[in-house]
Amino acid sequence: MSTVLFHRTSIAEARSIVQHGFEDVDWDFGLKDARTGEDTVVTGVWLTDRPIGRDEGIDGDALLEVTVDLTEEELKPFELEGMLWDTQLWIASAELINAHGKARILEVDPRTSWWHEALDTEE
Repeated sequence: MSTVLFHRTSIAEARSIVQHGFEDVDWDFGLKDARTGEDTVVTGVWLTDRPIGRDEGIDGDALLEVTVDLTEEELKPFELEGMLWDTQLWIASAELINAHGKARILEVDPRTSWWHEALDTEE
């Protein structure tokens, strides 16, 4: 069974991901370690269960659709519960996502790129 997830990023980064795969990134969500009080950094690829836009605080002119051959149960250890109001958020290793997933560019903001016109003519 497959799960469809989403990732918003820049157009250049989206093209790189489609061609070469994801790379791990360090994410600081302002989380503190409960024992030490130190900042906690989470490393991996962030993915959501629905597209998130700029109006929700996520920058990027390209939206990737990422189909992974993992169930939500298999993704559960990577979920950051309660981080987003009405969206599930996972941060999983690039190695896992690249091994079990395929990314495609779902949309590009036409206001910021000529690339959108090129997509329309190819279809």
